[in-house]
Amino acid sequence: MLVRQRGNRLDRLRLDRALGEPLATDEVEAVLASYQFPDGSWDYDSEEEKPERIGSLGGTIHCLRWIREFGLSNSPKMIRTLEFLSSIQASDGSFYETKAKLAHSPQEWLQENTLIDRFYFTAAVPMRLFSLGYRENPVIEPALKWLRAHWADWSLATGTWYNLWALLCINRATDDLDSSQYQHCHQKAMEWLPSLEAPPLTWMLDALHGAGFPAKEPLVTRGVTRLSSLQREDGSWSDSQAVVETTVTALRLLRDYGNSLVVKSKG
Repeated sequence: MLVRQRGNRLDRLRLDRALGEPLATDEVEAVLASYQFPDGSWDYDSEEEKPERIGSLGGTIHCLRWIREFGLSNSPKMIRTLEFLSSIQASDGSFYETKAKLAHSPQEWLQENTLIDRFYFTAAVPMRLFSLGYRENPVIEPALKWLRAHWADWSLATGTWYNLWALLCINRATDDLDSSQYQHCHQKAMEWLPSLEAPPLTWMLDALHGAGFPAKEPLVTRGVTRLSSLQREDGSWSDSQAVVETTVTALRLLRDYGNSLVVKSKG
């Protein structure tokens, strides 16, 4: 009941998707419209929830998960998103948060070493696009070229959890990492996994699912087992402010990976 009681319209639609309930595409698109700006960028919150919000690259990367969840990879919203990404890519192929967002309300998680987050943004964009079936979009190869020049720097690859997962997911599509690099990344991700709480664990599993990693992949198997163990007595995941988001994503991932968990609460 938590999602239905505390969630917004999008949360409830995502819950229906997670539980395999039928959805009306028109309704989904109408709800998503309040999260996207005319320039194609997205924000984490709707206009109703946060009128002063501004579109951002971080928000766009986050919201592209919803596009994949609802099967809207060929929608006009996706086309506008691609136009936005093309408009903000740096001349060297990399990505970073927009100047407008940095001036308005920079994310708290941005690090002092901007190269770490540039690595994240630059890896996350092709990772998301690959998950949506865009393997040949013009922004991808320049981004990969930038990454190839930097991913041997282990301090960048492990600067955030997401950098490591993004490399593993990108490699699934491009096979760019040599075997020793891949094993190094995979081993580190396995080492991190037991300490991950529900929010970052769902981010990891979502990235792996989007890249097509099967349920038998050790990272997925152990990740799903840990995720199942983290469900709380009230049926939710996480005690953070993101409890609704995390719970919906956990339910969807467990269902998509065919987990046999008996869900304590249907939201």
